[in-house]
Amino acid sequence: MTVRIAVDGPVATVTLNRPDRLNALDLGGMRLLASRLREVAGTPGVRCVVLTGEGRAFCAGADVSPAGAAGGGEDGRAIVAAANDVVLAVVRADIPVIAAVNGPTVGVGVSFAVACDAVVAADTSWFQVPFVRIGLTPDGGATHLLPAAIGRVRAARMALFAERVPAAAALEWGLVSDVVPAGELLEIAHALAAGTAGASREALRRTKLALRRADAEALESAMQHELDDQGELLDGPDYAEGLAALRERRAPVYPA
Repeated sequence: MTVRIAVDGPVATVTLNRPDRLNALDLGGMRLLASRLREVAGTPGVRCVVLTGEGRAFCAGADVSPAGAAGGGEDGRAIVAAANDVVLAVVRADIPVIAAVNGPTVGVGVSFAVACDAVVAADTSWFQVPFVRIGLTPDGGATHLLPAAIGRVRAARMALFAERVPAAAALEWGLVSDVVPAGELLEIAHALAAGTAGASREALRRTKLALRRADAEALESAMQHELDDQGELLDGPDYAEGLAALRERRAPVYPA
């Protein structure tokens, strides 16, 4: 099962379960994740969702292995659209969603985490948005979510220079809300989530909506621009070269 769900009283835990692929998701996995997030967010009695990854990674983004089919054409555009849907499922959930980031978080996996209402990161985790290295632009709303969270200059360091940001720096930048020992990650994330147990579900819904209202339109606009740009780049020679280089474990060679 690509996505695993466990409900314990007021807290539902959604776990990405492809540890052999560092929880990178193919099209089916993206769609399943969005569906499961909506399902648990609508479950009576649940007041908070914890999103995490199985194994040593949170999420390595879209699966670019041959089996993952994150290539160009309509398949590529469908994956971008499905990733956007995951982010919207998090943002539009009536209850808080906490990301429990347990390891490497790459590409659209960063969007999944930053879209959450709180991000609790293991001290061994790190974040990277390396789309430019494979001839693409960030997606999953990253062009809005990152500047909103950490400012334009730091977002540029991640998006233009593919800088890897360790957990300690992510906390300083405001990319995450807490950094905790790796062995205590889920315990602490669940304790935070349990703090919503006595809350009014309607009050949670309205409070989250109020916090998100100002930038909801900007996020969806950014997603549409990303989809347009990505649609063109996915069919271009730079992505073909970047993907081939990644799969062949070599440096890409782009036009001067």
